[in-house]
Amino acid sequence: MELGPLAADEVPAVQAAVAAAFLQDVDEEEAALDAKVIEPERTLVARDDGRIVASAAVLTRELTVPGGPVPLAAVSLVRVAPSHRRRGLLSALMRRQLQDIRDAGEAVAALWASESAIYGRFGYGLATRQARLDVRTRDARLRPELERAAAAPELVLAGEARARLAPIHDAVRLRRPGMLARTDAWWDLRLHDPEHEREGAGRLRAAVLGDDGYALYAFKEGWSAAGPDGSLRLRELVAATPAAAASLWGLLFELDLVRRVTWELAPADEPLPHMLDNARAVDTRLGDGLWVRLVDVRGALSRRSYSTPFEAVLEVADDVCPWNAGRHRVGWDGRRAACEPTGAKADLELSAAELGAAYLGGTTLDVLAAAGRVRERTPGALRAASVAFRGAAEPWCPEIF
Repeated sequence: MELGPLAADEVPAVQAAVAAAFLQDVDEEEAALDAKVIEPERTLVARDDGRIVASAAVLTRELTVPGGPVPLAAVSLVRVAPSHRRRGLLSALMRRQLQDIRDAGEAVAALWASESAIYGRFGYGLATRQARLDVRTRDARLRPELERAAAAPELVLAGEARARLAPIHDAVRLRRPGMLARTDAWWDLRLHDPEHEREGAGRLRAAVLGDDGYALYAFKEGWSAAGPDGSLRLRELVAATPAAAASLWGLLFELDLVRRVTWELAPADEPLPHMLDNARAVDTRLGDGLWVRLVDVRGALSRRSYSTPFEAVLEVADDVCPWNAGRHRVGWDGRRAACEPTGAKADLELSAAELGAAYLGGTTLDVLAAAGRVRERTPGALRAASVAFRGAAEPWCPEIF
C-alpha cells in the first residue's frame, strides 16, 4: 500500500470516492466549487495497485482563537474504502498528515467528525458545541425593552448580497473563537443553494442590516387546517451588536406565514431564549461541533491569550505526536503568552486531546477533570488554569468543511 499526495487530475476521483463513502451521489456543480478549495498537494491518499482506497485532506484556513487568528490545518475528505478497512490505513494517514502539518509550520488542526468515537485516539478534543434551535414563532415575542437597530433589514436573494455579507462576517469572526476566515471560494460554497437540497424550500435569501448583521434563510410553505404553517430554515445569523441581533430575530418572527424557525448550527450560547418573554418558545438540542488538535503544543499555547495571568507546568501525554510529550511551562502575564519545555514538577497531567478541547476557551479543564481526564498534582492549579483557559465567549464554528 502506497501513501502519497493527490495528483491535480485526480481530484474528481477522490470526490467520487468520498461521496460514495457517505452514500451520496456527486453533484457536479458542488464538486466544481469543492475543487476550488481542495489542495491536491495537501491531500494524502492511499493507493492499492494504483486505485485510490483512502484519503485525508488538509484545507488551508485561518481560525480565530482567544486573542486573534491563527493558521489552521482544516482536515476534511477523510475516508477509507469498505474493502480496505481495519488494515491500519486510517491510522497511517492521520499520523502522516499530522507530521506533514507540523512540517508546514501549522500548530493547530481541526475537523468535523462524522463519527465522534474516531478522532479522540488521534489527539483531537471536542472544542465547540453546536446547538439546534427550534423556535415556535407564535410563542416567540421579543422583550419590549430590547433595543433594536434604527434601520430595518433589507431582504434580498443571498447571492445578490454577497459583497455586503463578507465584511460583516469578517469583522465578527475576528472576535469570536471558532470562526473561520472565508476566501471567495469559501463564500461560493457557503452560499451554494442547489434546488435538490432545498427539500421543498424556496431560494436562499438574506436579511442584511447595514454593516451590522445579516441572516441567511430559506422559507418552506406549509398549511394546516388552522391556516398557515410555514417553516423557515436559518443557515446563519451573524450580528455585530445586540441591537442588530434583536432586529434580525424580530424580522424573522414577523415574516408572514412562518410558524417555525429552525437553525441547525447555532452557537451553544445563543442568547435568543433570554431575548424572549417566553423562553420555552425555543427548544435547544446540543451536539458536538469542531474537534481541535494541537499539533505543536508549545506553538499553539503561546499564540493565544488567556483570561487572567497564570502559570502552570503541564505534563502532556501524546503518543501520536511524540514531539509534544513531556512537561511544558505555560503562562500569561497579561500581555504575552509563553510555553517552554521544563523539568519542573507537573501541576497538571493531561493528554493532547484535553488541550485541544480546551484550546478555544469553551470546554473547561474543570469539566475535563470531573470527567477523569485531567489530573491535578498541585492543589489550586486546576482552578487557576481552568479560569485562565476559559474564553470570554463560547466558541462557535457556523460552517462544516
